[in-house]
Amino acid sequence: MMFNHSNPITFFLVFLAFLLRFRSSASALTSHSQCLHFLELKKGFLFSNATTTSLSSWLPSTDCCAWEGITCDQASGLVVSLDLSDRGISGKIMPSLFNITSIQSLNLGYNSFDESPLLEIGSLANLTHLNLSNSGVVGQVPLGISHLKKLVSLDLSWSPPLQLRKLVGGLSNLKELYLNGVNISANGTEWCGVISESTPKLEALSLVGCSLSGPIDSSLSKLRYLSRLRLDNNDLSTELPVFFEDFSSLVALSLFNCNLQGLFPKRVFQLKNLKYIDISRNDMLSGSLPEFPKDSTLESLLVSSTNFSGFLPDSLGNLKTLMELDLSACHFSGSIPLSFRNLSKLVSLNLSYNNFSGEIPLILGGKWISEILLSNNNLTGSIPQSFGQLNHLVTLDLQTNSLSGPIPMSLFTLPALQELQLSENKFFGQLEEFLNASSVLGVVDLGMNNLQAEVPKSMFDLSGLRSLTLSSNNFSGTIELDLFRNLQNLEYLDLSNNKLSVLDGADDSSLLPSLAVLRMESCNLTTIPAFLKHKNNTECVDLSNNRIGGTIPDWIWGIGDISMSYCYLNLSHNFFTGIEGPPSHIKMSIGFILDLRSNLLEGPIPLPPPNSFIVDYSNNHFTSSIPSNMSYYLTSAVFLSLSNNNLTGEVPLSICNATNLRVLDVSFNSLNGSLPGCLMESLTELLVLRARGNRFEGAIPQEISSRCALQKINLHGNKLEGRVPRSLANCNKLEFLDFGSNKLVDSFPYWLGNLPALKVLVLRENGFYGPFGNTDGNCEGDILNLFDSSDYWDLVTVALKGVKRDLVNTITIFIAIDASNNQFEGHLPEAIGDLTALISLNMSGNAFNGQIPQVFENLMELQSLDLSQNQLSGQIPNSLASLTFLSFLNLSNNNLVGRIPYGNQFSTFSRYSFEGNPGLCGQQLSKQCVSSSVEPSSDFSDTSTELDMEVVWTWLFTGLGFGLGLAFVIGFQMLFPRWKIW
Repeated sequence: MMFNHSNPITFFLVFLAFLLRFRSSASALTSHSQCLHFLELKKGFLFSNATTTSLSSWLPSTDCCAWEGITCDQASGLVVSLDLSDRGISGKIMPSLFNITSIQSLNLGYNSFDESPLLEIGSLANLTHLNLSNSGVVGQVPLGISHLKKLVSLDLSWSPPLQLRKLVGGLSNLKELYLNGVNISANGTEWCGVISESTPKLEALSLVGCSLSGPIDSSLSKLRYLSRLRLDNNDLSTELPVFFEDFSSLVALSLFNCNLQGLFPKRVFQLKNLKYIDISRNDMLSGSLPEFPKDSTLESLLVSSTNFSGFLPDSLGNLKTLMELDLSACHFSGSIPLSFRNLSKLVSLNLSYNNFSGEIPLILGGKWISEILLSNNNLTGSIPQSFGQLNHLVTLDLQTNSLSGPIPMSLFTLPALQELQLSENKFFGQLEEFLNASSVLGVVDLGMNNLQAEVPKSMFDLSGLRSLTLSSNNFSGTIELDLFRNLQNLEYLDLSNNKLSVLDGADDSSLLPSLAVLRMESCNLTTIPAFLKHKNNTECVDLSNNRIGGTIPDWIWGIGDISMSYCYLNLSHNFFTGIEGPPSHIKMSIGFILDLRSNLLEGPIPLPPPNSFIVDYSNNHFTSSIPSNMSYYLTSAVFLSLSNNNLTGEVPLSICNATNLRVLDVSFNSLNGSLPGCLMESLTELLVLRARGNRFEGAIPQEISSRCALQKINLHGNKLEGRVPRSLANCNKLEFLDFGSNKLVDSFPYWLGNLPALKVLVLRENGFYGPFGNTDGNCEGDILNLFDSSDYWDLVTVALKGVKRDLVNTITIFIAIDASNNQFEGHLPEAIGDLTALISLNMSGNAFNGQIPQVFENLMELQSLDLSQNQLSGQIPNSLASLTFLSFLNLSNNNLVGRIPYGNQFSTFSRYSFEGNPGLCGQQLSKQCVSSSVEPSSDFSDTSTELDMEVVWTWLFTGLGFGLGLAFVIGFQMLFPRWKIW
């Protein structure tokens, strides 16, 4: 082609066309080179799911700008972004990646690379956004990242530990930094200082779970552009600085579970740009809610599990954009403000576990609300009828309040409601039939109310039910099990403790196919429901307190072939007389709770299922001896009770192979022989040993393990001889010790006073002798240690009103000293006067002498005092008349002299309290006082009436239970609802 060189315009146009053609050719070459680099990169990848994540579009001879995960600049054709996040890719990063220097954004997060992709990362100098979070990065993060000067956003969450200064030292343009889950291990001065100095333009900072500590340094206040800050799950152990009130750009603040302390700055809640704040799970953080401005932009306000308190301000209604409000597990009180009606955007409301009172407002948010949680408060009144119109409501939890009135049946027809929790209230009346039963309602809990009449038939039309609890109401009438036929998804059913009569249906394997837990305590059952024969996947069954008799069928042992941690079978308090087939053939993988107590079961003790967790055979008529191979089935057991049966023979030594036992109770049988020494020597996990009311003889085991964990020992009412074992000093957790009514012969075991937890010691009716304390006379401190404040349970025999009485399940303020009917001598210890919580003191039937200590006047809670049948002398202290709770007194058969004190309780005691003291005189005796030297006390008026101790002790000791402890709470709540943690 020819052209005229002299024409400059023509020359320029031709030259421009040449340049454009050359650039197009160069771009094509560059694009082709990039594609080759990506194909080389792919060779190192392994894919967990080839059909969805194999990068199938990455093919030779195609334009890589069209490949998945790749974005190119339209003008230059160069790759500017690579996003392969969350694709399940493993393998290694090929070095070819670092030749694509045009990349500005790289995201490889949430994969599983097995080699570090960061070795040459510094060559990608154009990077502005880098995300390698949870990518499987191993080894130390290379310092090359700190050379990426253009970085604006960096996410290395869930990467190896790093040194913060080396990472961000050169990243002065950084605006977003995410290091969640990275072990930084720095104190407040370090991490605050590094971040504020190195990244002054920072807008978003997220350091969740980075092992940071406090305090939060003032240097952090230099981050004037900060809009999002997350420091969750760090132990800052500090107050939140007041300068947080000056972060005017703050949009989101999350300080969840940071161990914040002190008073939270109120003005933080009022920041004009704040949309999200979470300070939950800081139980040492105090504060109250402020007055909220009308222009607030808050969308989420989360303050749960803190020490916040006070009333809710009416200005909460100003939060027109609020979607989530969680104030649960705090100390808020007062009523729920009526201004909640203004929260039209509210979706989730949680005010549970507070002290709110009053009625529930008619409107709580707008029509979009999906979650209303108000449980565990003091709310009264009824459920607002408007709740029956909340068509988006998914969860309604009002349990554990004092709500009353009828339950609106419209709740059972709400189209979105999945969970309805109304238990532990005072709802009453009849549940009416309802139409259009919900098909999505999965959980209904109406337990522990006052609901009456029959259960509506429409309740059985809730086809989506997974859990139904109607227990502890006044429902009456008859329920046939066939009514549950439509509830194919039902996993949990509790009809216990009503006035219902449940009628067994057909032996049908199709009934309740998904059932895992069945509770029918006190349902007037006369047979075990036959459909259970086919429920090999049923995990827990409670048929206690019914009228079922006959033989326990063999097929019942198939219940509980379980995947759960623990399952249970409770057949207690029935009329079973025998067992068909041994429970021991059950093959349990983890643990089984078997409760057969309080039946009429006879014959030999049945071997329990292997790996049993709790076994209770108490209160039956089992005979024979304890099987020698029983321990084989108790390798996982923590609780074994054989009490109140007719067992004979000795306790086999093999029982000590059950090394996980915490509670062993063989009391009230006819067991004999000696107590196996291994009970206290080998069972180092044992907490409670009860063997009272048997015929054990010989010495108490003398060798007690140095790792002794025993807290309670009761060997009362046997024929044990010898001395109290000195090795009991190893049991430094011992709280309760009862050796009463045996044949022990020993001096007073004052050395037990060194046990720091000992609160109850019963030695009555033995052969103890000598002074009541240390032989060198320094017994005061020992006595005080032995009888400190009490908090115990057990069956204790003490003497009250001169009659032996069994006290079961004593309460925390009760304390009794009973050393009666021994051979103690010397003076009564004055240290007893320091036991100001003492209620009962019985030192009768000994050889105590000297005077009644004046300091006994300090026992202001004392209700029963028995010092009879001793050799006490001197006058009765007039100050004892000040013991206004004293309702039983026995000072008979001593050598007391002088005038009987007059006034208060003393005027109510009869002659039986004082007879057998020839030197006493007073109106209670026929012998009148003639000496003017001893005048009656006039300090007290005769205004009190006698307390009926029968009533007092009944009040004190009935209705309370016992338990094994928090570690076993699942089993005990299911099986023994009246037991409590000791």
